[in-house]
Amino acid sequence: MAIESPSPVAMAKITISCSIPVDDEEVTEFLHKYLGRSRLGSAKLLRMGEKGCFYTGSLYTDEHAKVSRLIRCMLAFFERKDIPLTILKIGAQDSWYEVDPEQRDPWKMSPQALLALLDAAPHGGVQAALST
Repeated sequence: MAIESPSPVAMAKITISCSIPVDDEEVTEFLHKYLGRSRLGSAKLLRMGEKGCFYTGSLYTDEHAKVSRLIRCMLAFFERKDIPLTILKIGAQDSWYEVDPEQRDPWKMSPQALLALLDAAPHGGVQAALST
């Protein structure tokens, strides 16, 4: 029995940025510590607000558990700081070039929707193949 790779339909790519410009040393330090970004680069991205994407990644890869923990940590941190986030999601076969920087609404999702997406098993993915 062959193990299938996750379906491209179930895969997703996301970006996370602050919805508003942020100038906060604690947030800068958080991005430095958890994402390995330089302090200067982190501060610059945070001051850019929605256009300063500080995280880009794919869901349902071999590292889904690690990515899920990191994203949950980020969401909790920004919620505690009361900083709104802009989260964009596209499909695995889509390109970020297709996202209009001036009209992001079709790709936006809430932090709660992202948490639900992290909890969901990809349809036709490895988890389903292993359980049959």
